[in-house]
Amino acid sequence: MGHANGLDEEWSADAFEPGGRPSRVEFPQPSLDRLSGLAGIPAHYRPTFANLLRELFGQAHLWHRIATRSVEMDAAAKELGRIAKDAQKLKASIDGLSKQARATLGLHALRLDHFGEAGPHEAAPGQIEDVLRSVGLDQAMQKVEYLSWVLSQLGSAAAAKTWPTPENGGSARWKNAGGRAPHLDTFDRFVIELGKAIEACNSPVRFDPNETDAHLLAFLEEAAPYLPDGFVPQEVFEKRQNGERDASLRLKRFSFFGRSP
Repeated sequence: MGHANGLDEEWSADAFEPGGRPSRVEFPQPSLDRLSGLAGIPAHYRPTFANLLRELFGQAHLWHRIATRSVEMDAAAKELGRIAKDAQKLKASIDGLSKQARATLGLHALRLDHFGEAGPHEAAPGQIEDVLRSVGLDQAMQKVEYLSWVLSQLGSAAAAKTWPTPENGGSARWKNAGGRAPHLDTFDRFVIELGKAIEACNSPVRFDPNETDAHLLAFLEEAAPYLPDGFVPQEVFEKRQNGERDASLRLKRFSFFGRSP
């Protein structure tokens, strides 16, 4: 079990909600000492490495948030695709309206913006007069133009891809685990930056983050208990080199990101 917990609530927040990210993640000192030892960090570089590690987890939070939101947006884009053709037809109809009809649509839209649906219908003429006096007819026409523009963007939004196509390249075992889920992608980027941090702290330890060689796997196996619960994906240690499952190395999955196994 990891020794840097308490992140589930922050990391499981809605990726569409505005909010900051933790700039630093605090680890118990014994965990930092053990991780520094595993990474071969010289004594006088250990405070620097500890700060880099805290900041790296804060950055990983941002990576996971962006990746999760991207996956969810691409999934939602399929819904937009189902209405894109109808939207184009509606846009063409709006663009073909007479000037008076466009003005009428724009004025009613502005009236609803200002006054809402409340009130009797006989109040509408006075409300429209108030709209004309306060913002003018040009604003009403711009409202219609904006509506037309929004409809024109549905097709582009449906076709847009914010999450890269899964890559099968590279020999890192977790990169060939059925696509690059947000958890795997975040961990992959973490390993790359961790290697740079270790090198920057003048450690003799070196590993290629793109290869699942014995050095990298041994380091991750030893470091996993001192990282937040479930941060190291199960896929990293799911199989031995000969393809046999290693039950002793199965880790508690996804609790770092507020999910359950």
